[in-house]
Amino acid sequence: MFNVERGGMDKEQLRSLTLAFLMIGSVMLGLFFIGVETDVSDRPPAITGENPGDFLVGEVTSVTVTVTDESVDEIYLEVSLNNAKLPDTYLDKNGQYVVDITGLNPGTHSLSILARDYLNQEANWETQFTISYPDEGDAEIILDNFATTIAHGSDAILSGNLSHTSIETCDFVWSDSDIEQEQLNVPMGDDGLFSMVFSELNENLTITMEANCGENIFSTDKTTINYIVEKQQNDDGNSTNEDNNTV
Repeated sequence: MFNVERGGMDKEQLRSLTLAFLMIGSVMLGLFFIGVETDVSDRPPAITGENPGDFLVGEVTSVTVTVTDESVDEIYLEVSLNNAKLPDTYLDKNGQYVVDITGLNPGTHSLSILARDYLNQEANWETQFTISYPDEGDAEIILDNFATTIAHGSDAILSGNLSHTSIETCDFVWSDSDIEQEQLNVPMGDDGLFSMVFSELNENLTITMEANCGENIFSTDKTTINYIVEKQQNDDGNSTNEDNNTV
């Protein structure tokens, strides 16, 4: 009789201990989830910004970034343009900061943003963009259809048109020798038209022309014209041997 009651007591104790362990486990599991759950008010800041991409000089003057956080007024902001930190970088009441890029030269540039809240939680954002000069076209020397075989003592004509989007930027020269050493300006109108006359040619003549055009993007064109002078014939059909002079 004594053994039966004792066995019954052991079962009750075992049941109680099992329930106690289950309760303790539930409490610990709840505490674990409470510990790992992050309060929404403690989330790190978030950054969004404009991505200007590729654009021409003057088309984009600034890049705006926006920081979202529960305490925007406590955000530490660090702005770097081409790896150089900008001074006095503070968010406005809307959490925005405007980066002035008007002073940048054409080329590829980088912009990076770091935002840190009062809990030292950080967010980073960056973008790259390229500034280019507008296309100015190519310099092109267009010659008229004039004669290049000239009778001895006759005039040779050289005419045509220099084509470029900005004629006023062009340096247009010619030479009858080495153009790198000796050159003269081509007489040209505002429309790029030009015309020259080489008088009374007595010998072959080679003219080299070169145009260099552009304000920011430069282009060059070069052309050579060869004039062939036909020698005079004597009554017997032979060519004369008189000396020729360069015009």
